[in-house]
Amino acid sequence: MTPTRGVPKYRSALLVVKTTPMVEYTSLIGSGELYGSPRYERVKTRHETHKSSVRAVKALLEARGVSYACVERQALREESMRGHDVIIALGGDGTTLISAHRARDVDVPVLGINTDPATKDELTRMYMTNAPLDERRSTGHLCAANRFDAERVLDAALRGETEPTRLARIRTMINGREIEELALNDVLVAHPSPASVSRYSVRLGTGREEDGELSSRFLHVRSSGLRTCTASGSTAAMYSAGGEIMPYDSTQMQYMDREPIYYDHAPPPSAGHGYYDRSERLSFRWNSRAGTIYIDGAHVKHDIALGDEVEMTTDAPELSLFVSPWFKEARRRRVGLEKAFDKRESWGAAHRRGETKPYRLDVDEGA
Repeated sequence: MTPTRGVPKYRSALLVVKTTPMVEYTSLIGSGELYGSPRYERVKTRHETHKSSVRAVKALLEARGVSYACVERQALREESMRGHDVIIALGGDGTTLISAHRARDVDVPVLGINTDPATKDELTRMYMTNAPLDERRSTGHLCAANRFDAERVLDAALRGETEPTRLARIRTMINGREIEELALNDVLVAHPSPASVSRYSVRLGTGREEDGELSSRFLHVRSSGLRTCTASGSTAAMYSAGGEIMPYDSTQMQYMDREPIYYDHAPPPSAGHGYYDRSERLSFRWNSRAGTIYIDGAHVKHDIALGDEVEMTTDAPELSLFVSPWFKEARRRRVGLEKAFDKRESWGAAHRRGETKPYRLDVDEGA
C-alpha cells in the first residue's frame, strides 16, 4: 500500500556512515610525514565530497519528517538497527555490504548511496593513466543512488513509490555453528597463503530434507580454494573466473573450484562448477592445516583448521535492498558456460553414460 502523498512510508532511519581515510592522513600530516603530498589533497577532496553527501541526506530526512540516528560502519551491530524501519548506507558498496551483514529483518530494507562516485568520464579514462597510482573509486554497483541523484531516489523510496528487491544470501556454518554474517555476494574458502594448495573433500548429495542425510561418499579436491556466490555476486569474482551471470531473483547458489589441480587424468568438464538449489546445501571437510572463510571480500573472515566441517546454503533470510535499474538489467539473462552441470554428482552420472572424457574417479549415479 502506497502512503498518502507527503507522508513518508519509513519514519525512522539508521544512517550507516563510512569513515574516510582522512583521519589517518591527518595524523600523518601532523607528524610531518606527508607535508605537500598530492595524495593528501585528493583524500581531503574526497572526504569533503563524502561529508557533503551525508549532510544532504540528513537535510532531506529532516525536511520529510523522518527521524534518524547515525553510526559509523565499523561500530555497526545488529542491535544498532533495532527501532529503525530503513537502513541507509552512506559510502559505497563496502558500506552497503557491511549494513547487509547486520540486517536480519526482511521488512527493514537497506538503501545504499554512493557518496563519492566516479563519473562516467572517469570510468572510461582512469583505468589507464600516466601515474602509477590507481585512483579509481567505488562504482556503487549495490547502491540504489549516488550523490547526483540521491535526493530523487531517496525521496521516492521514503514515499513508497519504489519498492526494495528481495535478494538471496548465503548462510555459512562451521562445525554446525552458524557464523554471524550472511553473504550477499560471495563466500571464498581458501588457504590464507595464496601460494598454498587448498584441500577439501566435498560430500556428494544435495542435503535436501526429503532426501535424508548427505552421502558418505566424497569428492576430494585440491585447488586454490572454493568460491560460492548468490545471484547478486554472480557479476563479480565468479564471472571473472568464467562463471555464469545469474538472474537477480534466483535463489540458487553457484559454486566453483578455483584452479583445480589434476594429476593422472583428464580434467572433468565443469565438474568443479555448478549450482545448489535453496533447499540444498554444500558440505565439505577442510583438509588443509589452515584455512580462512572470507565473507563478501577480505574484511570479514573466519579461520578454520584441519578437520573442520563447513556447510553453505542459500536457505537463509533474504535481504530487502533498494537497487538501481542497471543492477537488475545486468542480471536479466544468463551468459557464460553452457556445459556446467547442476551438481558435482551430475558429472558422475554423465561419465557413467559415456558422455564425458575419461576420468578415473567414479561417482555413483545415485550418490
